[in-house]
Amino acid sequence: MKDINPAIDDMIAQKKISDRKVERLRYLKKLVDKVAARPYLPNSEVDKIEAKFGVKPDVITWGDYFQTHIASEHWEKSDDEFDLIIDTIHFDLIASVMIFTGKSESFHQEIEETFLVISAQESAANPDDEEIMHLHILKTYFKEMGLRLSAFENSDFDFFRQYSEVRAVS
Repeated sequence: MKDINPAIDDMIAQKKISDRKVERLRYLKKLVDKVAARPYLPNSEVDKIEAKFGVKPDVITWGDYFQTHIASEHWEKSDDEFDLIIDTIHFDLIASVMIFTGKSESFHQEIEETFLVISAQESAANPDDEEIMHLHILKTYFKEMGLRLSAFENSDFDFFRQYSEVRAVS
């Protein structure tokens, strides 16, 4: 199937993933591959794996990673819940680039250090802790994927505004 990672072909063949979810997974892969400036696996790693095992890995791009992860972790969710997951990822990628573009390394480091402190605590997370944990995820997206504002289109920012408004109401 075009734009579908072979790692989830069996799930589709077994009808574990609805047609609507398949379309949303295609959308997710296309989106993530469009905005990620860095590879999930560098070409040198892909070449090493291929040399060792005789085949390339199924998961090479960030789009592959997100598509296979979401499919395997959330295939049992309803189509509406699945849509919300995909939309949340889209929103978070945009939020990541909006928050972290132009920020100093000390800002990134402060998020990292605070996250490590919170992670070591045994008590339940409070709302501030949850915000830091979410910022850490967004920072990881930004840095690891090499997200840049220029990779996003006006339609992405329109989506971001609409999603923000809907979430604020609900």
